[in-house]
Amino acid sequence: MIRRVRLYTATVPMATAFDHATRSRRAAESLLVQIELDGVGGWGEGAPRGYVTGETLDGAVRAVGNRDPAALAERIDWRTFEGAVASVAALPPGALAEGPSAAAAMEIALLDAVCRSHGRPLADVLPVLDPPAGVVRDGPTHVSLVIHLAQDVPSVLDALAPQTVAALRHVKVKVGDPSHAVRRLAQARARLPRETTVSLDANGAWTVRDAERIAAGLAGAAWVEEPLAPRSWTELARLRKATGLSVMLDESCTTPADVRTAVATGAADHVNVRLSKCGGFLAAARLALRAHELGVGCQLGVHVAEVGPLWAAGRTLATEWGLWRTVEAGRADEWFPTPLTRPVFAVDRSLYRVRALSGPGTGVEPSGELLRHTRCLATWEPRGAWQEAA
Repeated sequence: MIRRVRLYTATVPMATAFDHATRSRRAAESLLVQIELDGVGGWGEGAPRGYVTGETLDGAVRAVGNRDPAALAERIDWRTFEGAVASVAALPPGALAEGPSAAAAMEIALLDAVCRSHGRPLADVLPVLDPPAGVVRDGPTHVSLVIHLAQDVPSVLDALAPQTVAALRHVKVKVGDPSHAVRRLAQARARLPRETTVSLDANGAWTVRDAERIAAGLAGAAWVEEPLAPRSWTELARLRKATGLSVMLDESCTTPADVRTAVATGAADHVNVRLSKCGGFLAAARLALRAHELGVGCQLGVHVAEVGPLWAAGRTLATEWGLWRTVEAGRADEWFPTPLTRPVFAVDRSLYRVRALSGPGTGVEPSGELLRHTRCLATWEPRGAWQEAA
């Protein structure tokens, strides 16, 4: 049933950089996978980030190339939509590729192709996970405003129209130096309605002593995201107990096992769920459901500079489920002035809301602009091995 698989890398310059405490990104770097069934193609994306999962772009390409699509095809029940989806959901860890970003690219491409071949939206995949009735929702979803490290908090917020400020449900402020974090939080709180929550994201740059020293000044924060080095379970638990700070995990939490460890050690109140770091659409959804069951709050996040299939798949989770404390939509409209997808990336910046995408699969396809910045590295066809592109 799988007629062809192509591997691409996409490197797209960003119109503006995005900075946080440990990195500055000036170009998108994604792995793209195209899977063709009988006359229908699906696209998937992974965003390898060494500081999150230890993956590199080249390594993710090799991870996909080490798998035999023919063996994968034999595991899929192609007779019905439900059968194909159930088969993908039942694949064991590592079946698609080793490494979460590589697996995400393969999984999203495969689900996109299956959905398109049956004329079904990606949302129709989610019932395979049997989510609780209270999780399912419908309608527009509010998204966060994210202020990165190089941006001045007062300048960003003062430039917004009053109705936009009033509509904001959540603002995330990237922070570096702990003493500056207190000031940036105070600047945000002074300009936002009381009901608008504010979080700080330290990207693992603080020490326990740093966080304890400034804890009193962080009382206005709904939570602090990844304050310490990833997987500092004991130190995070100590920090929460000593200061009362609410902690969200990001780099520390990529699997359901990480969620269990966080709960068992008392290390976190919330987790940031991102599709690429979690291994794909279904993997991220499973992690969110597990966190929800354990009483841990969930943020649906994005990796900086997702070029299309990733943010589109995330948009499905954002608009179909209501368990999210906050939702991030990304800023592809600002980073890539020439659209990378058809239809174009869209966020209502006046109300900070997004709507569900329409159409089969993820609802998007690469534009000519995105394809112009891609490089095809290898192709697989039945009865053959992977062939490197000329």
